[in-house]
Amino acid sequence: MKRIITAALLSLVAFTASAGDTDDVIAHVEKLWEARNAMDYETQWDLVSKDGAFGANSNGTFFSYAEKGTVDDVKEGLAGVKVSSISVMYPKAAVIADGVVLARYYLEGQIEFADGVRESMYRTRVTQIWVKEDGEWKYRSWHFSPLHQGGVHRD
Repeated sequence: MKRIITAALLSLVAFTASAGDTDDVIAHVEKLWEARNAMDYETQWDLVSKDGAFGANSNGTFFSYAEKGTVDDVKEGLAGVKVSSISVMYPKAAVIADGVVLARYYLEGQIEFADGVRESMYRTRVTQIWVKEDGEWKYRSWHFSPLHQGGVHRD
């Protein structure tokens, strides 16, 4: 009987930790895109893994690896963006290993570039791997796949 109770308690603790981790990661996803909209380069840089990140963007780029770099690298990478108004839609997350969470969500909104080009119906699917480093969630990989059909969600 003790073993059954112990197993049940351990399962409850594992479930609670997993639920907390997924909630934390979703909050970090929101924080990342709020920082992007606010052109807060420091926060965006801080959320990248110390080991850098693998990524494929919605513009059709191949997967690539980027070292973490500096805050100035983030700023330079977004130099062409004048206005970003992107919302996270329908975020979900799942624990895939201890300290590793897969997040998936949609991004929708508007992006205006310094050269006057405006993408007013930006829509993409995102999958992202988050890892816990020194007690903090950092993203290690992301993959964007654009959505070309249909409308956007309106509040």
